[in-house]
Amino acid sequence: MSLRDQLLKAGLVSKKQAKQADTQTKFQEHQAKKSKVVAKELEAQRDEELRRLEEERAAKQKADFELNLQREQKRLEREGMLRCVQLMKSNAVNERAARDNYYFLESNRFVRKVQVTPWQREMLARGRMAIGRVYEQVDEFVILPYNIAQTVLELNPAMILTLHSAVSDDSDIQVNE
Repeated sequence: MSLRDQLLKAGLVSKKQAKQADTQTKFQEHQAKKSKVVAKELEAQRDEELRRLEEERAAKQKADFELNLQREQKRLEREGMLRCVQLMKSNAVNERAARDNYYFLESNRFVRKVQVTPWQREMLARGRMAIGRVYEQVDEFVILPYNIAQTVLELNPAMILTLHSAVSDDSDIQVNE
């Protein structure tokens, strides 16, 4: 199916317009046969049009490639976030029986607290556990084992709020019981 037929079928041009375009094309072809100069001008116009179309195609292809890269990056970020949420929810070691308050800084601006047991307090102080927040909008904090906290840090560092540097096990830390 020719371009003319496709345009007619799509309703983008009328029969009258298509006929005028055919007449114009035939006239140009007739002139081209008549005159070598006109033929060279038409050839130059066609070459210029082809070059312009090729440039437009290349520009569109580049824009599409960049858009796909951005979409892929967003998808990977979303996957990382969901993986962090899953890790934090399934590996949280918060205990309902915890009665001690553990205070920590969030973003070096806010003092927050979480309920811990004496053992958890010591593990937090030794750097064996970390405190994280699953959802940024919710003030619900989870206590995580060190290895899970490291995984979450690699994927999304903003979700881990407190992870102290490790202290060796032979060091004494005071625990208030």
